[in-house]
Amino acid sequence: MAIRTLPLDASDEDIRSLVVEWSELLAQKRFHEALEMFLHADRELAWTPTLLEKTIAGYGVPELDPKTVTMMLENWGVDRFEITTLLGRPDKDEIIHKKIDVDRENLYGLDPDAYLGMVHYDDVPLSGHRSDLTARFHIKRIGNDRMTLEFLDIHVM
Repeated sequence: MAIRTLPLDASDEDIRSLVVEWSELLAQKRFHEALEMFLHADRELAWTPTLLEKTIAGYGVPELDPKTVTMMLENWGVDRFEITTLLGRPDKDEIIHKKIDVDRENLYGLDPDAYLGMVHYDDVPLSGHRSDLTARFHIKRIGNDRMTLEFLDIHVM
C-alpha cells in the first residue's frame, strides 16, 4: 500500500475521511496497513505494527505493567483494550466532526515549508466505548501539490 496523499487544497473533511479510514483499519486489527497509510514520526518510538498493537492494548502505553492492565480491564468490564469501529457507532458523526480536529493555523513550532498543521483525533473508540485515547498526526506537505498525514502517536490525553 502506498502512502495516502491528498491535493494541497483538500478540505478538512477529506483529511477527516483519511483518519476515519485509518481508525477502521485499526478496528480490523490491520496495524501494518494502518501504518503504511501515512508517514510516521519515529522521533520517540519507531512505530511498528507490533508496537502500535501493544500501545493500544496497554491503553496508550506500550509497556504497561500487567497488574495495572488487569485493574483497568476490570474497571472497563472488558477482556482486552482494542480499537473498535467508529463507523458502526451511533455517535460517529459527533466524533468525526467534533473530535477529529484539523488545525491548519497552529504549527506548534513545525517548519512551515514542510508542515501545514496538525490533526488530533480524540475519543478514539476503545473496546466499544469512547475513550480518552488521542491519536495525533502532522499534516505534511509532499512536493509542490500534495499532502499526507504523519502519524505521531496514540496516547491517553
